[in-house]
Amino acid sequence: MVRNLYRFYLYIVYIVLLLFIVVALRGLLSVVLAFTPLHGSMGAPPDHTLVVQSISFAAITLVIAGALASLHYWLIRRDMNSDVMAGASAIRSFFLNLTEALGVAAVVPLIGFAVIGGLARNPESSVVEYAAYAFPTFVLVIWLEVERRKAQVTAGAALTFQRLHLYGIQILLLIFLAVAWWYEIRSIVDGMFLGGQALRESCTDGSYCPHDNLFGLAMSLVWFVAAWLVYGWMLKNDNSSFLRLILHYLQFAVGVNFLLFGCYLSVQVILWAFIHPAVALRDIFGPPAFYDFVSPITLGVVVMLVYHGWLRAAVRQGIITRGVLFLTECAVIAFLAAGAFWWGCRDLLYGALQVWTHTVQRPEMPLLISAIASGVVGVGYIGLDVYLWRRDVAESTLAAGPRRGLVFALLGGGILVSAISGAIALYAWATALFGSPLDNGQVIINESLSTFIVGVLLVGIYLWVALRGHLFSTLSKKLEPVSSTITPNIPVASEDSTTVITSVSPEQPATLEVLLDDLLAGKITRDEAAMYIRSLTQASVNESSQPMQ
Repeated sequence: MVRNLYRFYLYIVYIVLLLFIVVALRGLLSVVLAFTPLHGSMGAPPDHTLVVQSISFAAITLVIAGALASLHYWLIRRDMNSDVMAGASAIRSFFLNLTEALGVAAVVPLIGFAVIGGLARNPESSVVEYAAYAFPTFVLVIWLEVERRKAQVTAGAALTFQRLHLYGIQILLLIFLAVAWWYEIRSIVDGMFLGGQALRESCTDGSYCPHDNLFGLAMSLVWFVAAWLVYGWMLKNDNSSFLRLILHYLQFAVGVNFLLFGCYLSVQVILWAFIHPAVALRDIFGPPAFYDFVSPITLGVVVMLVYHGWLRAAVRQGIITRGVLFLTECAVIAFLAAGAFWWGCRDLLYGALQVWTHTVQRPEMPLLISAIASGVVGVGYIGLDVYLWRRDVAESTLAAGPRRGLVFALLGGGILVSAISGAIALYAWATALFGSPLDNGQVIINESLSTFIVGVLLVGIYLWVALRGHLFSTLSKKLEPVSSTITPNIPVASEDSTTVITSVSPEQPATLEVLLDDLLAGKITRDEAAMYIRSLTQASVNESSQPMQ
């Protein structure tokens, strides 16, 4: 306890002193960078008073805080040399990982959006303040990462803090990358392949017309991609197979979602091409870009490929087999595509209810276009569902998990959707029945009722699939206890023998070869096979231990 309090004191004082030094350097850099091109063409350079003040404050801080920080760092190193467990302590891991995570969360968007992106969008503006904050913070992050790597943690709370840092920041960096990609890739495509035509169409109304530097936008994307990949590389040797696979599959699913959304927008553009008016080029690649399908499609492909690569690394490490990886990815794609397909069905049903209840004269064209696009994008899930079913029949030991995961996910989604939407529909209907209708109550009823019907269809279809495939009985099936009777063909031990002869159940396969064939064919489960093997082994041992007749 005393040693932990001592370490707490060391690290909190050391970290606070480092942060104080960063603040002092920020003030100095804001003055120094004001004399560089980062200042832009707006504003005046700092006067003599501000220069003297910033230099004096930075010098005094470096002397006093730097000396104290060096002293506490020496005490930290001495503590680590005297105690082999000090490097893997939870206190050290907490302070280093928390400070580094906060630094990365601040410095990556500052450099990407404010410094590089700001110069790319408006070269005349000043980015001095952003750069003055970002550069010393970036140096602090590198210093903390080097310090963190001097001692590896393998278990306990220290490992938990490290994983929260690495996995949490990787997810946050993916969000930053998505935002940057969404707003910058279309300008790059327009400038490089369309000659800025979409931008010129957007500026015809006399509004502000941006003049982005394409190289600067590309460097901003490269910065976010690099930071994201670095954190993925730092996780490549994590031995937490369960957490690693779950989070990588979730982020793979994010990439699939981007891809499906981009395909949904592209199908809408194609459908609108047959209806007047077609989608204008400025609505795809211009600043408004309501139908920008290029950004989500390209982002989705990049995210899917990267996380497929990280999952393939898990295959090489033996965490997961290659076949299960592929089938699980198929199940993830099928689940998200199913969501798009059934949402399209829901929109079509909603439009029909609107006409049937005379809420509108005819369905609005944007609603029909959106519903058809959702159905077209998601209809491929049916093929993936059938493929997983056939693989489950042919190779149950390989495909059972992904197939059942898809079935239960769609069944659970149908239950939740039908329950929530049904309750909302009944609520809206009941309030109208008792004379206190909701605003737009009929619209709410139509929306909820159409969603409820789709949910019931999902429940009906996949409940039937689960029952037909004996998925519930397979999960709830209990292993039969091994019989304790003595088989007739095994000699009985003498009375003073302590050997207990155990026979196998009557349903047990006759030989090990037959048992393996039944396991591969899916006739028995893995747990049943393990039980039979133990029974055969025990029977063989008991038989060999009998006294000679």
